[in-house]
This record gives sequence, C-alpha cells and structure tokens, in this order.
Amino acid sequence: MKKLKKLSKNRIPFNIVIIYGTVAVGKFTVAKKLHKLLDYKFFHNHHTHDLARQLFQRGDEHLNNIIEKTRFIVFREIAKAKINVVTTHTYSPNFVSSSGLSDPMYMKKIESIVKERGGRACFVHLIADEKKLLKRVSSVSRRDFLKLRNKEKMKKVLRQKNWKIIAPVKNNIQIDNTYLSPQKAANMIIKHFKLKI
Repeated sequence: MKKLKKLSKNRIPFNIVIIYGTVAVGKFTVAKKLHKLLDYKFFHNHHTHDLARQLFQRGDEHLNNIIEKTRFIVFREIAKAKINVVTTHTYSPNFVSSSGLSDPMYMKKIESIVKERGGRACFVHLIADEKKLLKRVSSVSRRDFLKLRNKEKMKKVLRQKNWKIIAPVKNNIQIDNTYLSPQKAANMIIKHFKLKI
C-alpha cells in the first residue's frame, strides 16, 4: 500500500509540450503529429495570433497585449484542469514585446504556471538550416493561417533574430529537423520525455 501511494505521489498529473523556434521551422507540423500520436489537446500559437490579427496589424502594441494576456489565461486554465496539451511558440531570445516581456521571460512564465499546478513543461527547440527555412516559408500549407510566406521578409527575420539559442528553461531538448520527417521528430520527443502513447 505504501509503495502504491509513493507511485501516485511521483506521477505527473499532466504534461504541456511546448514546441518553439523560428518562423517556418516546422513547429505546427511536428506538434500536429505529436497531438495525433499522443491524443493530447492541440493549442498552437496561431489560435491567439490570428484572433488578435482580426483587430490589429503586426507591430501594434495592442496586438501583443491581446496575444500575451490570452495565452496566459489559457495556460492557467489548462494547468487548473490538468490536461495534456501540445502547443507552439515562435521564439527568439532577443525579442521583447511592446509590453516589455522578453521571449525568455515568456517561456519561464509558462514553466512557472505549469509547475505551480504540479505539471511538467516539456520544451522542444526546433532548428533547421537557413536554406530549408527559406524553402518552407513559401509552402502552400502556410496559407491556412496568417503566417509569413515572403522569402525576403524571412531573410530579414533570420538576420535580426538569434533563432538558434535555446530558451533558459529546464526540461529542454533541441532537435535539428532540417532533414527529419515530422513523424521522426515526434518520436524523438516522445522517447526523450518518456511520454505515453
């Protein structure tokens, strides 16, 4: 009986897998594959981004405020409900939003929200080489959401933002998916974090 109690104490009640990286690195595709394999709920960054874009343009301070506040509300409710979720985030260590929140601070806040409720945040940093990113950015599949599809703008993003640096959070893995299929990347995530199918 004591052994059973100990096992239930050590059991993590829920996982949130945060797949992050630069534009067009494959976050959505890998997350979608993981969602199907694990039957986790899927909450991707364009759920909130595209909502805010109905009202405000890129660069508008109100856009970032809506995105940040909405995401934190959603993450708090996920943590309260203790449900398994896979999510995505476009990350750059030198990005600071108009609210003053840096991307590293954003990631730490998510980690804190999950930890407070006894859950586990599993961070996955996807990277790929520049040539592959420029090819992916113009993909037809990116039309489904208000995603960047312009190669010249993508080149500017890659020059301005240091997208290869991993976020300063615990329980973090970096995967180069330049030549990996979404299935292979998803299987690596499942194996590394010991996620149950």
